[in-house]
Amino acid sequence: MQTGTVGRFLWHWLRYAIRDAVAQAFGWPTLLSAAVLGYILPKVGIGDIPNQIANNLAIAAVSWAIGFVVYLFAAFLKAYWRIAPLNMLITDDVRSPDFAFNEGCRGYSVATIVQNRSDVHLNCNAYVMNAPQHDGSTGPRFVEKFDLPPKSKKAVFVAYWFSREPPHADDKDIRLSGPTDSGFGGNMCWVSGMAARLHVRIHPQDGESKDIYCRVWIDTATRQLRAQQLPE
Repeated sequence: MQTGTVGRFLWHWLRYAIRDAVAQAFGWPTLLSAAVLGYILPKVGIGDIPNQIANNLAIAAVSWAIGFVVYLFAAFLKAYWRIAPLNMLITDDVRSPDFAFNEGCRGYSVATIVQNRSDVHLNCNAYVMNAPQHDGSTGPRFVEKFDLPPKSKKAVFVAYWFSREPPHADDKDIRLSGPTDSGFGGNMCWVSGMAARLHVRIHPQDGESKDIYCRVWIDTATRQLRAQQLPE
């Protein structure tokens, strides 16, 4: 971790531990009972309440101290997920809802399943970082912008391919997902050949990007688009 990232991690680690320990020790039952003992009961003439309040607060303070030590362990993961909130995996077992399927033309997709492990709402952008460009080079291709609520998952489709029944031929290339311009075929992008290596990046606003790599290929035996996640 870089120095700034380490500082953020330590801050969130202590913050989560203190918050959870306080919520456990000084939760609404403790506060409510203290309010009842300290205000309502003296009104009806019960005079030994200060000792009871002191006992309750002392017990809560000890509970907080013990809870703080215990919650340091749980807060470690929460803090890590806060600074590195995204988890990603590659799958070819999902279908894009944008495709209309029929017996004559079947669409197959490759997607990355993006999971938000943190407790904050994320606004994310998805890119294929090594997409073919018009000048023959490779570079980023914007795929989509999406919201990712806390603890939620989303399938981000990055590539697709169509098989067709005769007399129509199957696609020869693998197409990359992304917004299209007005007009037929506007802003479409594809990788030539039967296989390709893709570099996918998810960038959360005000957060660190997460990258994943995969190999995608056309399985001619089953006439489907396949994908395999690769090590970083």
